[in-house]
Amino acid sequence: MLSLLSSSIYTCASLGNVVNIDQVDRIFLTTVESEREIEGVEVEIPKINQEQRNKLADFLNQYQVRLTMKEGWTSDYPSEQFTFRVVYKNGDTQIFTFEREVFVSTRIYQIVNAPLDYNWIQKFERELHSND
Repeated sequence: MLSLLSSSIYTCASLGNVVNIDQVDRIFLTTVESEREIEGVEVEIPKINQEQRNKLADFLNQYQVRLTMKEGWTSDYPSEQFTFRVVYKNGDTQIFTFEREVFVSTRIYQIVNAPLDYNWIQKFERELHSND
């Protein structure tokens, strides 16, 4: 039984599925630089339109993740870190942290086909904030 459980834990999934991107209603994306700017400020998480959701889904779905058994995480690439604050259509909220090779929510995932394209994220963040 243990080997069956272990093998299912280490199965790969698309990052978009793990984030449940199809159910996302609102999103606030911040990189390290913009996170410093909002430190201590309450932010409203804006709705995203279907085009933005599709663009984000395409980006996330190109990455495969594998659940790790790690407890606790230390940043190896803090300059390439970004945070998603997500509100789902049902009202649930979640905060995700991404970094080059790691995706962290309530669990820690290894990005199998790392690294994440940090330049794409920076561009997408500017696009999202230009709609404010």
